[in-house]
Amino acid sequence: MKSLYLQKSYANIMDIQTRKLHFIQEILALSNEKIIEKLEGLLKLEKLKEDKKPSVYDLLGVISEKEADKMKKVIEESCENIHAEDWK
Repeated sequence: MKSLYLQKSYANIMDIQTRKLHFIQEILALSNEKIIEKLEGLLKLEKLKEDKKPSVYDLLGVISEKEADKMKKVIEESCENIHAEDWK
């Protein structure tokens, strides 16, 4: 654990290739299978996030048509209304 802390403190100094090599050395030194499983899971999760670029299509189906109509109505009713007291 101490070496991971040291690695973190030197992270700003080292280039990415050096950091990867140090990280691999730390992984090779591990004997706890649970830690290895957690690291594998984290790596898979982060790679999925990296590969999946957000799209407007990700929002499809997030709200129902009824909710969308209600939102549209509220916007139309509220849009461009001038309240004299709001300017003070």
